[in-house]
Amino acid sequence: MDEQIENILNTLRIMSRDNEGVVIEPIGLSDEGVLSIKYNEGTNDDCPECILQPDSFKDMLLRMCNVQAPQVQDVELVSA
Repeated sequence: MDEQIENILNTLRIMSRDNEGVVIEPIGLSDEGVLSIKYNEGTNDDCPECILQPDSFKDMLLRMCNVQAPQVQDVELVSA
């Protein structure tokens, strides 16, 4: 996986570190620029609003890629 994409995913992992059961695992980047990610938002009993729902996670990831990894044209989430 490309270093720029790994840096973005690491940032998102840090943002989600207080949530239990979070999975953010890259699957691959297609020739068309579609980044596939295995994702599970996890749980957080102390802060339920801190959980990034799949649509919000995908949107945030795509916006970050637009700035830091322009080779990513779209994001596909796969349930973990």
